[in-house]
Amino acid sequence: MMRALRASIDALVIGAASIAALVALRMHEGRLAEHSAVESTQAALSTMRAELGIRSALGDGPLNEFGFPDAIDRGWFEGEEPHNALARDHAPWIETALPAEYDRTHPVDPTFRGGRGAMFWYNPVRGVVRARVPLQTSDASSQSLYEVVNGEAWEP
Repeated sequence: MMRALRASIDALVIGAASIAALVALRMHEGRLAEHSAVESTQAALSTMRAELGIRSALGDGPLNEFGFPDAIDRGWFEGEEPHNALARDHAPWIETALPAEYDRTHPVDPTFRGGRGAMFWYNPVRGVVRARVPLQTSDASSQSLYEVVNGEAWEP
């Protein structure tokens, strides 16, 4: 009787430890996947910023009165358009700031919130492009992720 009870307890302990190890492994894999998506999105931003800088400096194509293209053209990237790896594939590619936002260096909402919002936000007056991020568990963690991805503090 005691051996059966001891074996049951041992099996429960081993099972609980196995489940805890699997949960820890899944969490670690999730962190690695998010880190990879952040790095990929940072690389996409870097590509977009470099192309925007080159086109502005060389005057390659029409520029607005502020010295920047009015829009970022997919054709600039020869079929390898930058992608926000944090976004769902069906998200719009880039949103251009509206005239009321021309004084901003960051979008009003840095997240996708419920699937709305494009992968990237571009202000043609300031020549800045930003990557949006998925909504996190809190506004503070969403803001923190946005700042990591974009390399700057978000200012509402």
